[in-house]
Amino acid sequence: MKTILILTGRDDLTADAVVEELGKRGENVVRYDTADFPTASRLAVSLTGDGWAGTLTSSRTLDLETVKSVWWRRPNEFVTPEEWPDHARAFALSEARVGVLGVLGSLPVRWINHPANESAANYKPRQLAVAARVGLDVPRTVITSDPEHARDFIGSDQVIYKGLSGGILGPDGRRKFLPTTLVTAGEIDDSLSGTTHLFQEHVPKAYEVRLTVIGDRMFPVAIHAGSERAKLDWRTDYRSLTYETIEMPASVEEVVRRLMDELGLFFGALDFAVTPDGHWKFFEVNPNGQWHWIAVKAGLPLVSVMADALQGENE
Repeated sequence: MKTILILTGRDDLTADAVVEELGKRGENVVRYDTADFPTASRLAVSLTGDGWAGTLTSSRTLDLETVKSVWWRRPNEFVTPEEWPDHARAFALSEARVGVLGVLGSLPVRWINHPANESAANYKPRQLAVAARVGLDVPRTVITSDPEHARDFIGSDQVIYKGLSGGILGPDGRRKFLPTTLVTAGEIDDSLSGTTHLFQEHVPKAYEVRLTVIGDRMFPVAIHAGSERAKLDWRTDYRSLTYETIEMPASVEEVVRRLMDELGLFFGALDFAVTPDGHWKFFEVNPNGQWHWIAVKAGLPLVSVMADALQGENE
């Protein structure tokens, strides 16, 4: 029997919903977290003329030759025994990433998304460049560590500052959300030279759009902000938000498809602003963005569509 492999952690409500749906459809699903390797998991494969054959064993044994699709959801980091010396742990982790992910990544099946493509697309400078090249309307943007360059870009306006890497690391080692911030030229000092910064023009918004793409299916939802904080960054005040399913201009749909194809993504959560005069401004694509919350809020069949995709539909 063919197998659908889902790579994610144990506490993942989105994956839970899809696993439940696939179970109702009679699919054989193996859920695997890379945090189990190597302490509670074993890999045993051999190279054949068709690629790698063998097993990955954790709470269940997965025969790699039965895999028909893989959902790279949110697996955790590999874990080695704490009593090992630091240099041994570092070596084992490096070898585990290359060995396990290299073997799995070589499987010639549908990936949602392949980790190599996801990793490359997560570089915001690259995705913005690709978006501009395929024809999406991207706000004026600079990335700089030069204070004078930043001041010249800002001029007498207020602009948006955004993190490039998806947040900051707290004292506990966890990545924390970095909200969008308004900045003026007077706030720029020499400390800017300490790293790179992304500044973007402040786009006037009638509302924002979260566009969820799964294969050839696109689900645009308008997000209406009910507070000043949410108008700047809706992620800062979820309680004030209201949601509305909307139609997307065919011209935007066409270039979104080109963006997804060029980035090699099957799934993406894209953010846009729609200006008062109706222009769609592209902000970013998250190759592994959360989507179950908006499926619930907007009444979208995303769980069913993701299950379809893992079964091999949505070609």
